[in-house]
Amino acid sequence: LSIFALILTLSNINAQESQTTLAVLDFEPRGINTLEAATLTDRFTSEIGKTETMTLVDRTMVEEILTEQGFQQSGCTTDECAVEVGAMLGVQFMISGSIGKLGETYTIDAKMVSVESGASVETRNVTYIGKVDGLVTEIELLAWDIMNLEPPLALKEKKRLGAQAFLEAAAA
Repeated sequence: LSIFALILTLSNINAQESQTTLAVLDFEPRGINTLEAATLTDRFTSEIGKTETMTLVDRTMVEEILTEQGFQQSGCTTDECAVEVGAMLGVQFMISGSIGKLGETYTIDAKMVSVESGASVETRNVTYIGKVDGLVTEIELLAWDIMNLEPPLALKEKKRLGAQAFLEAAAA
């Protein structure tokens, strides 16, 4: 029985080690303020975690590497920087992007890069017209999309109704 427990423990450790790893850089703000971009990046990161497809590296570790290397989150916007940081973190993939505003239109561009090859694996973009609050739902949906997954029905409904109406319907 103890041999079985040891084998089970070792197989769990190997499964965890073999799981694909990912880190997210702060999305670059373009026409929105840095706090809004950071908040939306946080929501994107937590939604990526909900997909449970990859092991997500804690954002504080990303920030520590950037600080050690003399980068600021907003200063690491190239694929080369993402690959360099990803290699230091020991992850297989990095996601970076930007959130911009032109007039009343918002754009979100996201890219997943392979740290090993430096090549873009997935790229996605979203265009949204409306209040900045609506970007929360858009970035949540983007997290599922860039992972090539179908978003939860509740998230689709949130987009269809709008966040305020969705919350009111859920409360009722």
